[in-house]
Amino acid sequence: MKKVTFPARAGFHKALRQRVDAYFDEHHLSKNGNWRMFVKTAVILVWLITAYLLLVFFSTSMLMALISAFAVAQGFVLVGFNIMHDGNHGSYSRNKTINRIMGYTADMIGGSSFLWKQKHNILHHTYTNIEELDDDLNSNGLLRLSPDQPWRPWHRFQHLYALPVYSLLTLSWILFSDFKKFFTGKIGSYEISKPSAGDTVLFFLAKLFYFGYTLVLPMFFHPVLYVLIAFVCIHLVFGLTMSVVFQLAHTVEGNTFPQPDPERRTIEQEWAIHEIETTANFAPKSRLAAWYMGGLNFQIEHHLFAKVCHIHYPEISKLVEKTCREFSVSYLSFPSVHAALAAHFRFLRRLGKKRLSLNPV
Repeated sequence: MKKVTFPARAGFHKALRQRVDAYFDEHHLSKNGNWRMFVKTAVILVWLITAYLLLVFFSTSMLMALISAFAVAQGFVLVGFNIMHDGNHGSYSRNKTINRIMGYTADMIGGSSFLWKQKHNILHHTYTNIEELDDDLNSNGLLRLSPDQPWRPWHRFQHLYALPVYSLLTLSWILFSDFKKFFTGKIGSYEISKPSAGDTVLFFLAKLFYFGYTLVLPMFFHPVLYVLIAFVCIHLVFGLTMSVVFQLAHTVEGNTFPQPDPERRTIEQEWAIHEIETTANFAPKSRLAAWYMGGLNFQIEHHLFAKVCHIHYPEISKLVEKTCREFSVSYLSFPSVHAALAAHFRFLRRLGKKRLSLNPV
């Protein structure tokens, strides 16, 4: 697949970078994480390990098992949003080794840091909301998440069945799509970089480790059926939570879905403006949302400054919004999670009613 480029230069990205750089210089701050990230990481890992131990070794009733399983699912979510995400972007620490270790927590919770960096860091962050390049839009036809995707009769009901589909996200990753991408060497039609011997060993050892501690070990202490049920339930919660947060950032009313010029393979807007117009923030004043989601409710700032640790997003968002106003760039931000959810489901319903629409919604 030919690459898409963003040749336009409006001066917006340069001005914004200068202002953000000045903020860190004036406040004598590192763009990476600090002691707050280490404390947060410790809290999350203690939460996950405690929940796992309670589920596997101390659950003596159905209620206890349900509570512990939900806690494990939330532990996975917290690791995904707060630790592996920053680690794989290289924003967790100045130290590359620490970033690599934190990125490997993706493998610890069933994913693949090798594939994540290519699917998320390269494709999603570069080609946001561009059909056939941004793999986050791909649901194999189950959902219509872009106006440039073909309409199917079942899409008229997608706002009703979207949540069950979303809940299958991580199960799909660990049981099927990770292996498919690794063996085919492709994400959609995009050819991924060839894994090194170390990447290959890590991929398979991590999968064995994950299935070992989530399935094999618990089966020594609980009936096989119970373990399988708990495993599936954990991933339904995990997948639903991850999916919803991702969708609220890019598939809501107000987002654009630009398509490149078919001959030149170029996008009209400069890259930074493209990222803002295809992205949305939500619940910007909620400290709980920012802590829980690892700053992903400040998705605009994350897409513009992925190398900046998420603990800085609330402050730099003020600079981003101000600069957008000065350059007349649309800055979409919903006041709450509920408002963003409503906008997402209105968007799904709108796309589900249209047989064909190649214009941005």
